Amino acid sequence: MSKQLTKAEEQVMQSLWKSGKGFLKDIIEGMPEPKPHSNTVATILKILIEKGYVDFELQGRNNLYRPKINKADYGKKSISQLLKGYFEGSPAKLVSQFVNDKKISQQELEALLEQIKSSKNQEP
Repeated sequence: MSKQLTKAEEQVMQSLWKSGKGFLKDIIEGMPEPKPHSNTVATILKILIEKGYVDFELQGRNNLYRPKINKADYGKKSISQLLKGYFEGSPAKLVSQFVNDKKISQQELEALLEQIKSSKNQEP
């Protein structure tokens, strides 16, 4: 699972994460409009299986697909790659960018600071 997901692959994964598992038609139903063609989604699912993000089992004549990685773990991995690629590995630089772009409020920053302080108090 070392390869990053494309936007289309992420949309398929979002649908799978939401449902937990599903057949091709279920996955398509869970996707935003305009719905992609079933052949497109089937191809994306094949790629996701090759990349190690999705597993399946045959049920009758259809495949039942399941995510092999949960959304939170993928999010952590994506944030880590974002930090390395754009912020020299520094979470502080990412937060600073949010401050500069006015994407984070003073209350949110204060809540983060409290969270940091309380987690340090809990360390042995």
